[in-house]
Amino acid sequence: MEQNKVVQTRLVHLLQEGSIALPVVLFKEYKRLGLSEKEVMLLIHLYLYQEKEHKTFPTINELEERMNVTADELIQLIERLVRSGLLEIEEEVNESGLHSERYCLTPLFERLAISYMERQNETEEKQENSYENIFHLFEQEFGRPLSPWECETLAQWIDVDGYKEELIEAALREAIFCGKMSIRYIDRILLEWQQNQIETVEQAIEYSRKFRQRGMLYQSTEKSQRAKPAFSFYNWVNQE
Repeated sequence: MEQNKVVQTRLVHLLQEGSIALPVVLFKEYKRLGLSEKEVMLLIHLYLYQEKEHKTFPTINELEERMNVTADELIQLIERLVRSGLLEIEEEVNESGLHSERYCLTPLFERLAISYMERQNETEEKQENSYENIFHLFEQEFGRPLSPWECETLAQWIDVDGYKEELIEAALREAIFCGKMSIRYIDRILLEWQQNQIETVEQAIEYSRKFRQRGMLYQSTEKSQRAKPAFSFYNWVNQE
């Protein structure tokens, strides 16, 4: 029992040594940069040595003691990281004129930042394309330009409600099939699907088929009564 307490105390002391703040973007973007899990773990250890132990150039033997790879594998990993431009080995000269080397992780952080920004831009472009696709499809099916309130409702489906583009299109097709060409009716369809945890087009098709077999129509709910703007505009369709 006494021995267990000693071991427990030592473990607590180890845990109290602290932690390091690893950039979350590393875990999100490493696959995009073509890094393997072993390369990521090596970079984490290099970062740990620099931040916690103030050792800028740990030896291969030191790294081998902490990682489940051989010395030869470590050398190959380091060479690949250097060739890919994600890691640099810099030479330093101290005040006494002694030369030393250090691992520099700045190229990694720069590439991570670029990758993150590219992903953000791709997401924004995808969202813009989603807007354009949905608006164009609705105007094509309605045979007219959308009103300001209708445009606002479509944008809310994507930005606020988080409806997938393919489900919005499926709801439009369902409304056409039911002969209810109305934004309000499509809104009710989407809400009905959301409340019944419909997440794919296939699920929506099956749910709608059973729904119609019961001779039912999508009913108005409190959420579907979206606020209209204070100004008036031409009522293009008869709202259900």
